[in-house]
This record gives sequence, structure tokens and C-alpha cells, in this order.
Amino acid sequence: MGEQQYSRHLEPSWPAVAATTFRLWLQRHTGGGRRQRGVLVLSAVAAMALGALVTLAFTGHGAQSATPQASDAAPSITSSSQLQIARANRDQAAAWIAAQMLPGTDIECDTLMCAALQAAGVSAGNLLVMQTTTQDPLGVSVIVATPAVRNQFGPRLASVYAPLVLAQFGTGAEQIEIRYIAPDGTASFDSSLGSDRAARIAAGEQLLTNKRVQASPAARYALLTGNVDPRLLITLPALAHEIPVRLVAFDDSSPGAAVPLRGAELSASAPAGLSAMLAFLAAQQAQYKPSLSEKVELANGQWVVTVQYDAPGWLGFKGP
Repeated sequence: MGEQQYSRHLEPSWPAVAATTFRLWLQRHTGGGRRQRGVLVLSAVAAMALGALVTLAFTGHGAQSATPQASDAAPSITSSSQLQIARANRDQAAAWIAAQMLPGTDIECDTLMCAALQAAGVSAGNLLVMQTTTQDPLGVSVIVATPAVRNQFGPRLASVYAPLVLAQFGTGAEQIEIRYIAPDGTASFDSSLGSDRAARIAAGEQLLTNKRVQASPAARYALLTGNVDPRLLITLPALAHEIPVRLVAFDDSSPGAAVPLRGAELSASAPAGLSAMLAFLAAQQAQYKPSLSEKVELANGQWVVTVQYDAPGWLGFKGP
């Protein structure tokens, strides 16, 4: 950089080059009489030509200078668009956490994300603001992985602390992930995945043998692939013991995540059965009581009870 600046300092300007060229030419070609007059005419023509060159040089330089200034608007537009995308992702993530996360869950987030969570109704007492000096995200159950959080912890966030994505919003550099922090670390978490899934499959198979339980093809598939939250697998047999149940579907409101389904749609043979289901679910102990259970009418006119448990969900039968 210094050599370039030094080189520009020594480089003569266009007017200086023109003046020097004209002076040297004039010294070599001037004489007296008619020759001198002819020389003066030529000199005038040369001077005009040089003047035109100088003007053209400066005009071209100005045109070139104007081009980058015009293109400078593009980065600001892009920056404004990125800010809007980042804000939209934060708002969506905050709304999802406020509606889907188990109340009392301790959450770590950067300053802007924590502010969005408070605005969405999440208690400030459950939020831990990430500091630039934070070495690890331990001490909380969930971390909101915004770009700032990912930049601070790098690949260690997933490989050491928070292996499970509960939900994600947006794409690319501005994407936000809601991650579950494994109490014993990622290695221990990964080692238990196989046994947890096997246990869920076994429980699903056992539920399907219950004569008081009927299941749609989609619900049957979810059970046989181990894709149902253990809280449902524990609650549904007890419910079927009281009321015959038809499993219409299992579902979840966790965009972009591959987690056991925390929701279900249940039907009964008679309308009175739906009311009995709601009463049974409302009487469950805290860890098995759904965060949402209500009677709704589906698009096909069928009435069902929808059940929803909060995140983070269970993988094994010993809890999250």
C-alpha cells in the first residue's frame, strides 16, 4: 500500500506532461520569420489538441469516479434487506419459543434475541444474555443460535454442547436455530440416540396391539418408526384403558427439526368420548399433562381432540 501511494506521488499530472511536451517541442522547432509564424500556428494547433486531450482525460476520470459512487447504493440496499430478514427471523423464533417452549425453561440468547423474546412475552428471569466473554453455554437448557452466537462458539456449539435442533427459522447466514443443550454433552447424547429410538419403537408396537386403540396408516407409521414423543407413548395407553381411542395423526410445530412428534389428533366413537378425553388429560400429573388439549373440527367435518406437549420434547422415557 505504501509503495502504491509513493508511486502516485511521483507520477506527474496530465497538465504537467502537456506543458513539458509543448515546451520541448517549441524549443526545438522555433526559428524566425515565416518559419516561426508557421511554427506558432502549429503550436497553437498542438496546444488545442493537448488541451482537448487534457480535458478528455479529466472528463474520463470523472466518469470513472462516478461509476463506483452509483454502485455504492447496492451494498446499502443489501444491508437493509439483511437487517429485515434477521429481524423477521428473530420475531418468528421468539413467537415460537413463547408458544411452544415449556414455561420456566432457561434460555441463552444474544442481546437482540433476548429483547425479542421479552417482547414476545418470555419472562426475563428465564433469559441469560450471552456476553463476549462467555466461554460455553452451560447452565441453561436451550440456546438460541443466532449468527452472533454461532460466531462466538463456532462448531463447538453443536459438536460439544447443543446437538439437537428443536426448530429453525430462515435460511443462509441469517438462519436462527433453537438448540437443546445436552446436560452430559454431545458425545453422551449421541450414544443414547439408538437406544432411545429402539425404546420408542417398542412402545409404539405395544400400543398398536392394544384392542382399544385404532390407528390411521400415518399414525401407525409414526409409531413403528419411533417418531412419537415418549410423553404421548406413556399417556395414550392409560387413556385407552378409560376410553377407546382412534389415533388420527401425530404432528408437531417444530419447523426444520427432526424430533419426536409432540402433538396428536385423537377421535372417539361418540361425542361424549371427546369430553371424557379432555377431562382425563386435564387430570394428569404435571410432566404428563399436555400444554394444550382442546376439541376442534377438522376440514373434513370430523371432531377430534388435539393434544400438544411443550418443547423440548423427550427422546427417552427418563425425561429430556
